[in-house]
Amino acid sequence: MSTFHSKRVRCFIAIEIPQPVQALLKPLQTHLQSEIRKASWTKFGNFHLTLKFLGDVPSETVDMVGEAVQNVAATQRPFSIVFGGIGAFPTRNRPRVIWIGVKHGAETVTHLAKSVNRELKPLGFARDNRFHPHLTLGRPRIPMNLQPLKNLLRKYDTIDGATVNVNEITVMQSQLHPNGAIYTPLKVCHFPA
Repeated sequence: MSTFHSKRVRCFIAIEIPQPVQALLKPLQTHLQSEIRKASWTKFGNFHLTLKFLGDVPSETVDMVGEAVQNVAATQRPFSIVFGGIGAFPTRNRPRVIWIGVKHGAETVTHLAKSVNRELKPLGFARDNRFHPHLTLGRPRIPMNLQPLKNLLRKYDTIDGATVNVNEITVMQSQLHPNGAIYTPLKVCHFPA
């Protein structure tokens, strides 16, 4: 008896971050690296704001995901987001992820993520009700407490120029490699002009 194993594609839905804004985050990361020695840091070029992580999707479903995300994009208007404020998941006392948040436009991004969730539900993707818009800066490898760094973190409550004009969302493939993830756009879904 033979069994058919569908090829699977690890993917997520995201807002891509332009390189000039990514470049503004590099000095911030360098500053944090001097204080937090044991962590894996997001590489330049890999910053994105995830709206929904899908995991391993059967390859034959990827086109349907793209159509669903295009349906969401077709109902959106362009908007802007401004990044600022450093936080951590689950808490600053026990961070597993260190991130920079969305200072302006978070409500619009959250609404967009809910729309993506709603549109993908008929395809069998569970809703994620824990959405918090952010860019991952790094992941500490050892237990630590960020509270002693609160004055350093406060310095990044505002980052001049960290504004992104959002007029599209992307279905992104994520391939894991020893040197870090490689992200490849599978479908870019533009908002109407």
